[in-house]
Amino acid sequence: MDAPRTMVDPDDDAVEIEGTVPQDIQDALTARGHRLKAPERPIGGSQAIWIDWEQGVLTGGSDPRKDGAAMGY
Repeated sequence: MDAPRTMVDPDDDAVEIEGTVPQDIQDALTARGHRLKAPERPIGGSQAIWIDWEQGVLTGGSDPRKDGAAMGY
């Protein structure tokens, strides 16, 4: 959920790439001819709930990129 994300912009074929992608990877992509740009808005968002059946516990997490909540009962 926290991993850096990339996505091709369908309007101009540039690769939207989050700033948390290591610089050496960004440099390698540029060297291969990709045009990189910062995304104008978050690339996706997610919430997840892990169920520990043995303990009867739910553990939730929400993507920090945007508003959201992971809830369960």
